[in-house]
Amino acid sequence: MRLLAALEARGGRNLIFLRAPSVYPHKLLENYGEVRALPALPSAASGRALAAAVTRFRPTALVTEYFPFGRSECLPEILPALAAAARRGARLFASVPMPYFTAPAVALPSLLEACARYDKILVHSPGGADLPYMAKAVALERRVSAGAFLSVFEALRAKIVFTGYLLPPPARAGSKKDFILVTRGGGSTSDRLVEAAIGAARLTGRPFLIIAGPSTTPARLERFRRLAAASGGNAAVLFAFADMPGLMARAAACVSTAGGSVYEMLALRKKMVLAPYCGAKGREHSDQLARAWLARDLAGAELLLPADLTPEKIAAAVERALARPLKVSKKIKPSWFLGAQRSARELKGL
Repeated sequence: MRLLAALEARGGRNLIFLRAPSVYPHKLLENYGEVRALPALPSAASGRALAAAVTRFRPTALVTEYFPFGRSECLPEILPALAAAARRGARLFASVPMPYFTAPAVALPSLLEACARYDKILVHSPGGADLPYMAKAVALERRVSAGAFLSVFEALRAKIVFTGYLLPPPARAGSKKDFILVTRGGGSTSDRLVEAAIGAARLTGRPFLIIAGPSTTPARLERFRRLAAASGGNAAVLFAFADMPGLMARAAACVSTAGGSVYEMLALRKKMVLAPYCGAKGREHSDQLARAWLARDLAGAELLLPADLTPEKIAAAVERALARPLKVSKKIKPSWFLGAQRSARELKGL
């Protein structure tokens, strides 16, 4: 969405194919171009339909999101679309949210083969920032070694453009409030963070504003609100909030999982308590752990692992974060947060 906004500012036509209407409703994207829903599951048939639509549209550039670094199940429909665009002379781009891929070691040749079809791979991270942390953390997943992980990026160095982070426009200035913001991204994971934060509000005596996230079911939201009402603390639970960057800017500190909102907190120079979601046994995820390590090393973020998600430990981490002066590494540059602009320039061929 942030990339589309940057492209829209430069003019031109966009045709957007979407498969996730429950998370990204069409209305959110219709300001940026024509939106078409993809079938629930990718198939050879959807690939033929997608290729035909691309041929009729005649794009000058085609962008895939995350593929080929992930979403390998979409291969049957993406390859025909790439071929159709290439026949029309379009440039082919992959838009990848972070320097991370999901392929196991045995599938790395196939990953590199898919990458060879693209003109450029836009990795929305500053060069040298997240990559070493991602390589270190990927050991958690036990599917590829750190060396093999890094070798993919070395092999693709001529195609990869590290753009910097894709962020929304800077938050409007506002008076800082004495509340602790708690967020868990979309809200499909980390119930324990919400529950423990409700208890931490009582222990600290501070107001906690908890954003449950748009994937939270009505039943879970109601359960969180009942817990907050019964806790004896000052905890409010909201379903979602339209201006999250503005809310972050006003908070005294942010307690969060370690998704992409960490980069917004870095840009806003926020005090952070991060509880990375690491998946489940046999389905581990390492990207949030890597992001939390980066924020710890470069901005002094407090780090809580899954076993630490108790009211007592969250309360103690919040108090430590508030008591210390914020120290942000000089490695963090303003250019780190201009990924949307850099990506738009690449896509427009400037």
